[in-house]
Amino acid sequence: MTPNPTPSDISRSQRIGVTEAMIAYLFWGFATGIYFKFLDHVNPMELLAWRVLAGLPVMLVLVALPPGIGRIRAAISTPKAFRILVLSTVLIALNWFTFIYAVVSDRLVEASLGYYINPLVSVLLGRMVLGERLSPLQRKAIWIAVVGVVLFGWSAISTSIRIVGPDGRFDLSSLAELPWISLVLPISFGCYGLLRKKMKADSVTGLTIEMILLFPVMLALELVLAARGVSSFTTTDWNTDLLLLVGGFVTVLPLIAFAAAARRLRLATIGILQYVAPTCQFILAITIFGEQVGPMKLAAFGLIWIAVVLYCFDAYRDLRREHPKSSPSTA
Repeated sequence: MTPNPTPSDISRSQRIGVTEAMIAYLFWGFATGIYFKFLDHVNPMELLAWRVLAGLPVMLVLVALPPGIGRIRAAISTPKAFRILVLSTVLIALNWFTFIYAVVSDRLVEASLGYYINPLVSVLLGRMVLGERLSPLQRKAIWIAVVGVVLFGWSAISTSIRIVGPDGRFDLSSLAELPWISLVLPISFGCYGLLRKKMKADSVTGLTIEMILLFPVMLALELVLAARGVSSFTTTDWNTDLLLLVGGFVTVLPLIAFAAAARRLRLATIGILQYVAPTCQFILAITIFGEQVGPMKLAAFGLIWIAVVLYCFDAYRDLRREHPKSSPSTA
């Protein structure tokens, strides 16, 4: 008979969980952005392809350990489950490509904004699709975030649309600079999360199946690029080849750390810690990558940060309600 864990055992497990989560979020925040920045001379679609081509072998090694194969069979046991996985595969590919494009096109600030509002979008989608109730603080946070996104978008519009020519025509060529990245990232990942709730698979198993589904498409893409002589693999330099090949570890390592943390921590704790990644991305964008953030965009981020504080306070309050006698150091 296994003895019940003592409070010190629980506290130690939670500290380990926080450490694992921080490793994952710091990796997603700093290492992933730096990795793709080193490869900004490569076509973003090819970067997506190699994320799958190099990542799948690593994932297969993980799920080869028992009972991984059985979990894959269980996850695709019905046609409905398979259809859900196909949809989630499309969404995660869209999310990955958008982030890669943001990094290589010097728009990581927009990506960080998208990941800041991602939890709020997920909460809103839960309300709209699943009928989940929103707390008063969550509603306030969502509305403040909406105002922040609108302000960020208006800042982009005011600098993108110009009047040209004597006839006063509008030059709309710069509308591609609008912050669509900040919306595509949270909406795609929010919908992905909704689909994942309907799946009988853990994060590692689910991602492995999604990579299996993506593999033939990405392999065909790489072969087409190679046939046309525009592939960067084996045609640029050995540094590029090596970085493309280690892309699988860049994808898998933080996922392993996060999966381990998720088994130890409450969802509310993870909900608070997840803002480490976009904070790192924002710092990376303005300090290392040299992206510019004007006064209006900074004001927009100020509103987003207020919304984040409200969201985190609400999550922390839920934690205290669940465990009113927990010590302040309890995660």
